[in-house]
Amino acid sequence: MMISTLLCGMAMGGVRSGKAVADWIVESPTCEPGKPLQTAIRMIHDPGWHSYWINPGEAGLKSTVKWKLPPGWKTGSLGFPVPVRFMTSGLSGFGYEGTVLLPVTVTPPADFTGTARLTAVLSWLACGANGCVPGEAEIHLDLSAGVIKPTPDLQEILITCQKLPRPAGKSPRLAVTEKGKSLVLSIEAETGVALDLDGRGIFPATPDVIDPRVSIRFGKNGDVWTTEVPKSEYAASPVKRLTLVLAPDKENQALELTWSVP
Repeated sequence: MMISTLLCGMAMGGVRSGKAVADWIVESPTCEPGKPLQTAIRMIHDPGWHSYWINPGEAGLKSTVKWKLPPGWKTGSLGFPVPVRFMTSGLSGFGYEGTVLLPVTVTPPADFTGTARLTAVLSWLACGANGCVPGEAEIHLDLSAGVIKPTPDLQEILITCQKLPRPAGKSPRLAVTEKGKSLVLSIEAETGVALDLDGRGIFPATPDVIDPRVSIRFGKNGDVWTTEVPKSEYAASPVKRLTLVLAPDKENQALELTWSVP
């Protein structure tokens, strides 16, 4: 049964439910009409518990949010940082432990004056060694029209935004070829652009394409990095789209590489 957070008490400035505390933080409590403002939904998981990424893996559920906004207000897409891999009851999954921020921009209407309350209903599934517990939190953001006044959360939000995977564009380029029950993946950068995937964490952001139990490891063949991975048992045939997320390393930002059938 879903836990009703309306009856849950506040903890650490947020709403407690489903083995986590959720709140909504912002770079400034004031915003300028028509200009985007950076915010983030923050989740603090209880020790030993985790929630799930956009691709939850073998089990679990992606965290989702429903917005309740005043007329004229808009939100961007919810950002998902690079996940970690974990095992729960023998099942491989991707998601978050400890504290995670999910950034999202909000934009007031051009004629915004006075104050406004924004509401987000966040839903997730928390899992740990003792099973899984659903969570839901109705969290609020109260904003006023005015010049930007940085909050103590600004730096944490900006650091998280800088670590979000960015679309790779045309380089490096991902290619996918089907080979029976496997997929042959290749990644190639533009001539003269250094690309090192040795030991770099790589996660399949598209669910039900690559078997989530497999750690993706590329080997270099000339100027191209290649690997062969088993398809998910739920993969459509033929596969038409795949997005991989490359975790950041010491020199490179996290990247998002997408291949699709022309």
